[in-house]
Parts: sequence; C-alpha cells; structure tokens
Amino acid sequence: MRHAPARGSVVTSVLEAIVRDLPWHLSRPIAHRGLHGGPGGPPENSMAAFRRAAAHGVPFELDVQLTRDGALAVVHDAAVRLPSGRARPVTSLTLGELRAVASSVPGAAVPVTLPEVFAAVAGRVPVMVDVRRWGVAGAGGLERAVTAAVRRYEGPVAVQSFDPRTVYRLRRALPGVPVGQIAGALRSAPRVLRPIGRSMATNAVCRPGFLSFELDALPSRALRFWQRRGLPVIGWTVHSPEQERAARESVTNVFFSGYLPSAYAWRPPAPQR
Repeated sequence: MRHAPARGSVVTSVLEAIVRDLPWHLSRPIAHRGLHGGPGGPPENSMAAFRRAAAHGVPFELDVQLTRDGALAVVHDAAVRLPSGRARPVTSLTLGELRAVASSVPGAAVPVTLPEVFAAVAGRVPVMVDVRRWGVAGAGGLERAVTAAVRRYEGPVAVQSFDPRTVYRLRRALPGVPVGQIAGALRSAPRVLRPIGRSMATNAVCRPGFLSFELDALPSRALRFWQRRGLPVIGWTVHSPEQERAARESVTNVFFSGYLPSAYAWRPPAPQR
C-alpha cells in the first residue's frame, strides 16, 4: 500500500523545483570576491580565489574599476595606500602602478583584469561583475569597457552596481544580461545621496532585473516595496550556514564568504580547461 508523501516533503520538493527553474544568479549562492580565506587560503579578489571557485563549481562575484590607462582592474576599494603612506585613487593609477603598489604589501592580492579572469574561468562557472564607480563623476568609460569585456565573453555573467547611472547604461548596452542595483545602508555614499539610494526610487527609471541588498540594513520598507513589485533580491553577505538560513526568509539568494554552503559541499572540483 502506497502512502501519501508527508506535507513537509511535498513542500520541500516544490521549493526545490522552483529553485531549479530560476536563473543561476537567483538560485546558486555566490562567493563574495571569490572563494577566499581559510587556513592558507588565497586573498579576496585574487586570481587564486577565482580559480578556486571555478575548480569547485562555485559562481563568484568580483569588483572592477577603470584605471587611468583604461584597464578593468579587479579592485574593491576606491583608493590604495602607497608605500609613502599617501592614498591614491585607483582611477589615478595605471595598471602597472597599481600592481607595483600591491606587490609591496605582504599578502595583498596583485590586481588582475576582468578579461584575465574571464580567460582563466573560461565559462566553467558564472561570474557576477560588481562595477565600482566611486564619487559622482558620470563619464561612461567604465560602462563601455565593461560592456566590451562582457560581449566578448562566452560564459554566463551578470553585472551589478551601486550607481543607478551605471545600472541604466549597462541595462541598455547588455540586453539579455542580468543587471542589478545594489543598495543597503550606503554608509560610504555622500550623505545627500543616501536617502535616494536607500529608497531605490531610481529603479522606476533604471529598471534593474534584480536587487543586491545589504542584509545588515534589514528590515527595509523600501526593499519590501520593490519585492512586492516582482524584483528578486540577492542578500549580502552571509558568513555561516545559520546566517544563510535566516537570510533566505527575506531574500531569494545570497552572497557568501568564510564557509562553503551545503549546495556545494558535495561537488568534486570542476575539470580544468
């Protein structure tokens, strides 16, 4: 005699089916700045962290900025500190100068470029590109460079940015590529711009395909407003399985760091190309 499946197992099966039908950036936890850290592990935003993620079949996120000589350098912070102690904006340095500064800091990641990362990953795992525009300068060189790199790449990719202008430009330039708006508490943003950024009112014009939202800024009435209008949300950043479970009560997917989600724990390393 066959028994009806338990309600809990039915619900779980339905949820798993829904997740399977979602695109990768909404269904697969994304390693924040690569698969880094741990005993003897590589630094964040390093080629070693990206290769490690690809070897384990894990999608990852990275940050890009445009150097003075037009290179898409994988760097998060707006400025780097020179050996003299003086800080210089990333955008004021050439790629060679940026690499020279990083090489002088023990344990620091030597900046690579987005095309170099794409070549190393070669489509083995999806890549989320965080397009970092610091300040209010609005020229479109950064977006044009990202657009050119993404168009040449044959692997799965999505892009996101804090800057609504960047979201708008990339959405128009990259049809078919998921483009997201990042938001949250925005503590490093100019004070006059924080209310606009936190409300995400620009979504009405920029029309992102998803939101990336700072989990420490929850609860958020603005986020609930956009979720009710159908925008999916990736939460950032969780650091443990417990934080991941709690976050999934509010968001669709997560960026993670410092542990390996159970979704990947069983996976053997992906073959090299």
